[in-house]
Amino acid sequence: MRAMKSRTGDATFDLNLAPILDIIVSIVPLLLLSVAFVQVKMIDTSVPQVVAEAAQRANDKTETTVALKVSKTKGFTLEVTKDGKMIPTDVPNKNSAWDLDGLQAAAFNAKAASPEVFRVDLNPDSDVNLAELVVVMDKLRRNPDSKKTNFKDPASGQSVETELMFPNVLFANVIGN
Repeated sequence: MRAMKSRTGDATFDLNLAPILDIIVSIVPLLLLSVAFVQVKMIDTSVPQVVAEAAQRANDKTETTVALKVSKTKGFTLEVTKDGKMIPTDVPNKNSAWDLDGLQAAAFNAKAASPEVFRVDLNPDSDVNLAELVVVMDKLRRNPDSKKTNFKDPASGQSVETELMFPNVLFANVIGN
């Protein structure tokens, strides 16, 4: 009979980890560099609690909507829809630049006519960048010269005075035209 040979020499082998280490050494710096370029920006928009609660309740049951179309060439169009009737207000450009003071005055008039509305639907054209939209949102947020408007608090029934006009901004055309 034949004698059985043992194969102890074949059970061991060398594992070549050099290609895996090359990939890890290449990917880790790439990931670290990409993280350095990603920045998340936030705009602190604290709103008084009474205004926030009234805005939440008003958004749930109001029939009045305010929309703003923003165009670099045409200026602004503020559209207030109340009881199914739309009332547009045009704020044209002044000297080929936006008339932000005119926009703020038109927004204040819309707010005075409908003090229960705190949301504006923003419809910017595709050529308007984010920095310009932030300036527009700042103008829509507060009344000019700290003028105050009154609204009735739905919870307490009392009249509340605030200088905030439209703190809630909704981008109505996120996908674009």
